Amino acid sequence: MSEYFLLTGLDRWLFTVLFVDLFIAVILITALRFFYGLVANVHAATELAERDNFAFGLSFSGGVLALAFMLTGVLSGEAAADLMTESIMVLSYGVLGIVLIKAGRLIQDKFVLTGISLQDEINKGNLAAAFVDVANILATGLVLRAVMLWVESASVLGLAVVLIAFIFVQLLLAIVTRVRLFIYEKRHPDGCLQEAFRSGNIAISLRYLGHLVGVALVMSAASGLIIYNEKQLVAAVVGWLALTVLFSILLSLLAYISRRVILAGIDAVDEVDHQKNVAVGAIEGSIFVAIALVMLSLFS
Repeated sequence: MSEYFLLTGLDRWLFTVLFVDLFIAVILITALRFFYGLVANVHAATELAERDNFAFGLSFSGGVLALAFMLTGVLSGEAAADLMTESIMVLSYGVLGIVLIKAGRLIQDKFVLTGISLQDEINKGNLAAAFVDVANILATGLVLRAVMLWVESASVLGLAVVLIAFIFVQLLLAIVTRVRLFIYEKRHPDGCLQEAFRSGNIAISLRYLGHLVGVALVMSAASGLIIYNEKQLVAAVVGWLALTVLFSILLSLLAYISRRVILAGIDAVDEVDHQKNVAVGAIEGSIFVAIALVMLSLFS
């Protein structure tokens, strides 16, 4: 059996790099607990074990998954020439990812979904607010993963590209959120989406989560059609964003058609908005994600 396990010097080097990267990734995921509690101004153990705050646990779980998504983008590139450089770059991208995931959460909370403090609602145990928070975090994490895979190499320029892409991502997610706000207000002139979240309507939050995650996935799909070129970086980024907008419109159109067929004979608006039917809300959200995954597989 020895011939199957004979390792060359290059193999041993690659395995060493893999173990170092894995060690750093575990440290970053572990550190997320303390960073999460610090930003939320609460103690994680108290929220989870004493208050049994399911909303906080759900939000924290979303943060762990988002960080894991982002780290897969960091660790998928080629290894650096030495362990020190590799460790510094992976750690730098990881820390930047944590900061950007939290920054995206704050941007959506403070500047996009105005009129409601998601963090305060989560501290109160509002599961609907937690799902909205998870939507923002997962979408940011998925897009950061796509950007890091797109850049292909861990470098200072790569970090700058990630920052630039993050800004545009937040603008795109803000547009999607504003569209959902507009649609809700058209359907309910006397109400607003924020109030629905505040009232604990999980069905609406699941639909919202599916839409945002779907947009993040089609943005990842768009990256497969745009070649990363440092010499024409601005054109590449603009092209990626333009294609993402087209894919997002296509996603909404296909989701609308699919929803009309899958939920034929069901008044989805009444079921989700008024009756708070979680099953229908989950189906609507899953339709966005399912179509986005198909587009991702086709164009990646």
